[in-house]
Amino acid sequence: EFAGAPVPVPLSTVGVARGVTERVDVHGELHPTAAAYGVGGITAGAAWHPLAAHPSALTVGGTLGTFFNTDDALLFADVWLSGGGKVASWLWLGGGLHNTLRVATSAPGETIPWAPTLFGLAAFRLSRRVTFDLELRWYALASCGQCVALAYYAPGSVGALGVILGVDYQLGGGAW
Repeated sequence: EFAGAPVPVPLSTVGVARGVTERVDVHGELHPTAAAYGVGGITAGAAWHPLAAHPSALTVGGTLGTFFNTDDALLFADVWLSGGGKVASWLWLGGGLHNTLRVATSAPGETIPWAPTLFGLAAFRLSRRVTFDLELRWYALASCGQCVALAYYAPGSVGALGVILGVDYQLGGGAW
């Protein structure tokens, strides 16, 4: 906090995704900011696009992840649903819901087993292969945002608001 208000903390993730079929992608990420503070972080998962004609209109995904240090470890699963579409040659809009579940933890007193998160995403195509992403999230809608060790900006004291900035570089054909 600074002057009584929560201050945004930049977190970084470096990841890679690969299409294994026309309708299934796999992905994996490392978490460098967490590592800088002595916490290892690894996530991996898959996404399924059930509508072959419009793959981004509906996506169902799942991720497993862990954060750990010398004292504690956390294993979580995230089942998510998203959808969206291209509204201009340079703009894609979408949104969805993450359902993050704490599978196991070594931390005593952990009481938040489920953290549903709403999100909205705008992706701006900068070139054939580069996209800039702006994502707004309302994290942990089932919890009190002011009842944790760190105070988060929480509308109505529910959850926590967050902004994600991303840059995507497509190694392949650059299809959007």
